[in-house]
Amino acid sequence: MAAGLVGDAVSFGFEPDADRARALDRAMHRELGASLEHVVERFRAQVTGVADLPVTALLERLEAGLPHAPGLFGRYYDLVVLLLDGELESAQALLRRMCGEQPVPAGQQVGVLVPPERSDRDRLYRDRMAGGMPDGLSLHPPPPSVAEDFVRRYHAGLGLLRQGVPELAAEVEAIVRDVVGVVGGPDDSGEFHGGSHFQLWGALFLNAQLHRSRIAMAEVIAHESAHSLLFGFCTREPLVLNEDADRYPSPLREDLRPMDGIYHATFVSARMHWAMARLLASGLLTEPEAREAQAAMAEDARNFRAGEWVVADHGQLTRHGQALMAGARDYMQCAAG
Repeated sequence: MAAGLVGDAVSFGFEPDADRARALDRAMHRELGASLEHVVERFRAQVTGVADLPVTALLERLEAGLPHAPGLFGRYYDLVVLLLDGELESAQALLRRMCGEQPVPAGQQVGVLVPPERSDRDRLYRDRMAGGMPDGLSLHPPPPSVAEDFVRRYHAGLGLLRQGVPELAAEVEAIVRDVVGVVGGPDDSGEFHGGSHFQLWGALFLNAQLHRSRIAMAEVIAHESAHSLLFGFCTREPLVLNEDADRYPSPLREDLRPMDGIYHATFVSARMHWAMARLLASGLLTEPEAREAQAAMAEDARNFRAGEWVVADHGQLTRHGQALMAGARDYMQCAAG
């Protein structure tokens, strides 16, 4: 279902494709390297000593598309902010730390958020995610008993996808490097289910107390990884051109949302429906699991229809955005019979 190119000959389409996902991951790292090289060149003119840092080696690793931890992406954005604010000593110290980051091995790390005061990585994760969350939500480390159960349930959900929808599992494992379980705070006014952030490429955050069944976990994996996939498709071109300040009705939120968020929610609803349909067809589900998957599909279909109407009526889509949504729409029309 490829319909065009993103970046350096990365095909795109609705259904999962592990080769495409790996190409997107390499493209994201190369884009990070190109942006960092530009920033460093500007930095050299302002601060002495930059030439002594092993920046070239890091840039070469990124140019080769070698996978790095999600924190490297987050620290790049921190570096830019420090430079813009004129905090040059702090920027130099951060760049020195970034130069020491090495490629990470293949595969996923599955764990939970630890107290941010004990981990720079987890402080970065919490602060970056909190900055994009609605008021009234917060992220905290889960207690040990919840943490152990979350890791077990995540592996059970991903294992089900490996058996029943192997192409989706392969895509998830190609673009999601760090799975982090979190819990909300006692005074939160809502409930965090899961999320990702474009400034933390490769990280996926899930509420460690939710998604209790294999079906629920498999669906939320399909859900949140699809958001990451859409971030990857935006390497060279956005999916929508609507202004961020403009707001529209959302299929998943009571409040009005920007078009980019509605586009994401709509595409992701179709992806979740597709994943549940594939699991139902796999013959792997128990009767209760099959009923749960069917109920999830019905909700996903309702959400897609509500979002697709808003996107069709108000969305200003790029050619990439049009092609991806067309694939989702074609699938949902075929699924409806």
